[in-house]
Amino acid sequence: MPRLSRLAVPLFLSLVAVLCLAPASALAKPCLVVATVPAAGAAKISPGLKAVSVTFNQAMVPGSWSFVKNPKLGRFPKLAGQPKFTSPNTCLLPVALEPGVTYAIGINTEGYGNFRAAATPKTPCASYQMIFTTGR
Repeated sequence: MPRLSRLAVPLFLSLVAVLCLAPASALAKPCLVVATVPAAGAAKISPGLKAVSVTFNQAMVPGSWSFVKNPKLGRFPKLAGQPKFTSPNTCLLPVALEPGVTYAIGINTEGYGNFRAAATPKTPCASYQMIFTTGR
């Protein structure tokens, strides 16, 4: 069996102590958008689509969201209801779309950060921009 140097054991024990004492938020993975419906960049989306959704890589704080307008990138859709979580990590935004329009929906953009992971409720999820175009 190899012999450890005198410094190896204290260094190893220090590392274990730091990892055990670190808050869970410091070790948590970042909160990210992993899917949207429609997909970002999609074209010829049916104007009959009744809702858009965003799915994150982890469970979210329920009842808290930031769908943000950015008129420089596209039109924000007319709302057809209130946002709601359909699962712990997916939020649905009811919309009424028009044909031939480019839409832009920011997720935690432009200074808004209410999408937050349940594991780290004080830290906003990363910003994301969903842009799509409806067909005619």
